[in-house]
Amino acid sequence: MIELIKSMFKLNVFINAMLFNVVWIACVAGSAKQLLWPALLSCAVLAAYQLHPRNRHPNDIKLVALSIVLGLIVDTLWVQFNYMDFTDKRPFASIAPGWIIILWVGFALTVNHSLKWLKAHPALPAITGAIAAPITYFAGIKIGAVKYTASVFEVSLGLAVAWAIALTILVIFGQYNSKPRNHLNN
Repeated sequence: MIELIKSMFKLNVFINAMLFNVVWIACVAGSAKQLLWPALLSCAVLAAYQLHPRNRHPNDIKLVALSIVLGLIVDTLWVQFNYMDFTDKRPFASIAPGWIIILWVGFALTVNHSLKWLKAHPALPAITGAIAAPITYFAGIKIGAVKYTASVFEVSLGLAVAWAIALTILVIFGQYNSKPRNHLNN
């Protein structure tokens, strides 16, 4: 636990957190202005930094792939069940927009870095997801990237449940794949 706390104050963790915040702002504000390039550029910078061999966690790329799948499922379901509408113009309005999938990619690159503290207790990912997701999506409303098409309570409850599950999956996947395997001693 002490090592986990010490590692949270490393420069790499700080840079990871700051770059993800830039990605979040670029994705959400860019979407509100009908611009995808800020999301692409900021996520490319985060990915270039975090996937550099010096900074990369062994399963960062696997977490990115998993987060793309989770993001497509979760955020497409909001649209399909008529809980929210993403305000950007896109060719396929019935599925999650590109900017939010890019946001999921950026988020995946935080799980083993600035969010590794979530691994300290099994309940932390669920609690954090349940609290943070409704707040961040609501911020997206205020910025103009998303509109709720159901009641704020219903959408917030759905987001809390979905993100409690999604974040727990990402953290468990990050832990499971973090352990080196010695196939000779199994």
